[in-house]
Amino acid sequence: MHTVMKYTVISDETLEPKEFGTLNMKFLDKKSGLIAQVSKLICEGWVLQGGVSYGSGKYLQALTLQEEE
Repeated sequence: MHTVMKYTVISDETLEPKEFGTLNMKFLDKKSGLIAQVSKLICEGWVLQGGVSYGSGKYLQALTLQEEE
């Protein structure tokens, strides 16, 4: 058995969920925004690598996951 390291970078144009027009109800789209996406992966065992960066109009966060094979 050996350990495999997975690496991913999540990107989104916003940190928080997007607002919907005149409603401005962020709770309607809980899956959008970098924070929501990264939080989901952390619950699945992924670990943050560094901090949030910003480039080309998007927020970016790197994460890693160790798995036994």
